Amino acid sequence: MSMPEPKTAWRLLKSAGVKYVRFVIVDIFGRPRVDILPIDEAKDAFIDGVLFDGSSIPAYGGVNRSDFVAMPDLDSVYIETWNGGKTALIFTSVMDGSRPSLRDPRNVLKSALETVKARGYKPLLGVELEFFLVKGDPPMYADGGVYFDGHLLHTWPVLEEIMEHFHLSGIGSTKTHHEVAPGQYEVNIPAGDPLEVADKVLAFKILAKSVAQRHGYTATFMPKPFWGINGSGAHVHLSLWRDGENLFASVKEPREELKYAVAGILQNAIANSVFVAPTVNSYKRLVPHHEAPTRIVWGLGNRSAMVRVPYYGGRINRLEYRHPDPSMNPYVAFASIVFSAYMGVEKRLEPPPPVDTVAYELEGVRETPRHLGDAVKYAQESALLPEEFVKPYLALKEEEWLSYLKSEGDWEKTWNKITRWEYNAYLVNV
Repeated sequence: MSMPEPKTAWRLLKSAGVKYVRFVIVDIFGRPRVDILPIDEAKDAFIDGVLFDGSSIPAYGGVNRSDFVAMPDLDSVYIETWNGGKTALIFTSVMDGSRPSLRDPRNVLKSALETVKARGYKPLLGVELEFFLVKGDPPMYADGGVYFDGHLLHTWPVLEEIMEHFHLSGIGSTKTHHEVAPGQYEVNIPAGDPLEVADKVLAFKILAKSVAQRHGYTATFMPKPFWGINGSGAHVHLSLWRDGENLFASVKEPREELKYAVAGILQNAIANSVFVAPTVNSYKRLVPHHEAPTRIVWGLGNRSAMVRVPYYGGRINRLEYRHPDPSMNPYVAFASIVFSAYMGVEKRLEPPPPVDTVAYELEGVRETPRHLGDAVKYAQESALLPEEFVKPYLALKEEEWLSYLKSEGDWEKTWNKITRWEYNAYLVNV
């Protein structure tokens, strides 16, 4: 289906009762920045784009070169039905003069996908996105539930409303359940083109936070808001297609193409860590025995491994990368994941043997970085993504790490507790 003409898209939204348009510019951290226009004033922006000051959004531009244009992507429009349907979210891609800006995370993902698709591959990607419902400051989880808990008297109205608007807003169909930790839930972002899925991740975060706030809760995508219980992951499920065939589909034994992709992801896992686990708090999730990976290994149906190949009844059709968490910039994370898998297939990389033991007990294998500072260092040595994006991104992540150390002291003294600095930085901001 082709993208609608700008005037047609504007007319359809106006006739549907939309009063305001929120044009979304994604910042370097994956957070939505919005320019809000009444529907009549938005008509020109549909055609000519949104003009903005790039020097006021980290890493886009300096004060001496700050005039940017964000062009609406009319394939990525979501109606805020949770707010009465009077507002539309429209994602944009930023132009730097006549070319797409690679400071824009959406353009980074677009560039990676163009490379992969030019070789005849079609990646499909979905995400299991976990989050907490919390109350208060310091926060406490909203319930004492357990995995698949069915007695959610207080929080079910929140989940019910989120589920309803997930569908009505155009994000798609999903399922949800209570996760292992108290106050923790999971939704599935349906599989699709990675750019579309990344947009849906941001749209869902906006939806969930708005609905939760209306009920007196905070929906937080902070990876590890509470020590001693499971943190939240963003498990990425990936398949690679060519000429209408799923290259990962098999029965009992993994196909070579799947193993090559696994090898590419594992080989680049350390360098990609800062993109898929991008916060100080991310590395407090990546500790043993809480269903988060610490060893860079893979296995069939093994949830302690970094890459799990789902193996229900011996059928295989995708891989699951368990390293990412919901604080990720989904565009940058997906670009690094897809490109790593693609490189593995193209180079026919061989992975190590799969493991069927609990991976946390393995010795002599590579491990995830200890903390954000190490993750920044490793990415500087071998990042796969465009330098135009990576250089300012890593500089900002280095500042984030140093700010934490200045506030809280040595990592060795704080790695096993959640600090006030982290709540201030991440509880509502990721």
